[in-house]
Amino acid sequence: MKSRILNLAGDTLTYGFFILIGRFLTFLLTPFYTNFLTIEEVGDIGNFFALIAFVNVLYAIGMDTAFLRFYSKDNLEETRKVFTLSYFSILVLSLTSTLLLLFLSPIFAHYLTKLPEKETIVQLAILVPFTDCLMVIPYGYLRMTRQVAKFSIIRLSLIVIAVALNILFVVILRIGIKGVFYAQLLANVIGVLFFIPILLRQLAFHFDGQLLKKMLEFGLPTVPAAFSGIILQVVDRPILKFLTDANQVGIYMVNYRLAIPMMLFVAMYDYAWKPFYLSNFESSDAKDLFSRIFTYFVYSVATIFLVTSFYIEFLVQLPFFGGKFIEPSYWVGMDIIPIIMLGYVFNGFYVNFTAGITIQKTTKYLPVAVGISALLKIILNFVTIPYIGYYGSAWATLLAYLSSAVIVYYFSQKVYPIRYNWGKVILLATIATAIYFLFKFASFGVDDLWKFIIRTVGIFAFVTIPFLTNIFNYNERNVLKSLFKEFTIWKSKL
Repeated sequence: MKSRILNLAGDTLTYGFFILIGRFLTFLLTPFYTNFLTIEEVGDIGNFFALIAFVNVLYAIGMDTAFLRFYSKDNLEETRKVFTLSYFSILVLSLTSTLLLLFLSPIFAHYLTKLPEKETIVQLAILVPFTDCLMVIPYGYLRMTRQVAKFSIIRLSLIVIAVALNILFVVILRIGIKGVFYAQLLANVIGVLFFIPILLRQLAFHFDGQLLKKMLEFGLPTVPAAFSGIILQVVDRPILKFLTDANQVGIYMVNYRLAIPMMLFVAMYDYAWKPFYLSNFESSDAKDLFSRIFTYFVYSVATIFLVTSFYIEFLVQLPFFGGKFIEPSYWVGMDIIPIIMLGYVFNGFYVNFTAGITIQKTTKYLPVAVGISALLKIILNFVTIPYIGYYGSAWATLLAYLSSAVIVYYFSQKVYPIRYNWGKVILLATIATAIYFLFKFASFGVDDLWKFIIRTVGIFAFVTIPFLTNIFNYNERNVLKSLFKEFTIWKSKL
């Protein structure tokens, strides 16, 4: 069991490496935005990219999922037909929709932004999802052919290009929010050019109506679930903009991004978790293994929560090119960071609990869980924002992710019951909560040096308490020590 847990930890670090770098580079745009754009511009960026996420799902019409399902490594000719039908289905729909949206852009501009040159901004934003969708199927091809290095290098390269172009347009040329969309568009166009060799090899101009029908029958039902997932992630921003103004969206979006350590960890874990449990569920001790891993997961996210919560205010005050790392006018919203991180924690619970549903092939429950949670988030945003502003969006995010975890847990236990060690989980959560409030209170009103020291003591206390008590037994302590050693070895190889 120890070796398998170590394998999961290693996979999490390996899969997460490129995610981590890419997300970190994207995160570095936050201080540039806060120092070189107005709060209203930052808010509109968040609002536009939330809408772009919805459009991307619509343009894909489930054909990205259908391509993965109908791909055949043993029949290259069939795979070329699947590639072609997927690619051209997305191309035709996205091109037609883009032309229509560009024609209607003056109308949309009136409602979406109050910034100068609003029609140009909206037109640029409309072009972003069109260029996004042209890379969906080629990326899927790289995944299915296990060209992991090429996939990762292209993704990372495009992020680096986008970040560099953002700095050029926003910081150096000072063209404002338009520079953000110019940067993303140019990076996407370069990405499309990267994939031309794959397109030339894989496109087969032979129409197969029956195959297209089968692919659409498989792919289209996945669209509502995908929409629900996007709603759960980003719907708060357009609602917040509708009920308040772009300034509140800007403050909310920046502080939302400061919860990135928790989001990164959950994303890295998710990348490794699914192949891990699908490779181990037939073992006689699989359920005990999954239960133990969940306990370690809770210990990990609690540590990340305390580290981020205690140190984030030091990070935002660091000197940065153009001012502070985060411009001081955004600091007023920092209280939402722990709330958002807790939301990501429950999203991690959801990721763990989906194992049983996937193993038993009862994935019909997942859209139910995500759909209910998305609807709850919409309702809570409309109910709370008029009273507490962006704090309402933060609490809606937390409660929506909590509900998705609870619903998935209920269905998963019906089809694949696992006896999680809730006693240890609750004890770890209680200790983390007590340390959070105790050391926050103890460091209130002291200078920064003492505040840093006091909070560091709190983190050290949480990390060591489970080892000094019976929360973790002898074998578990050995496993966790090995995980720390594995992490040290992994870092030395980078």
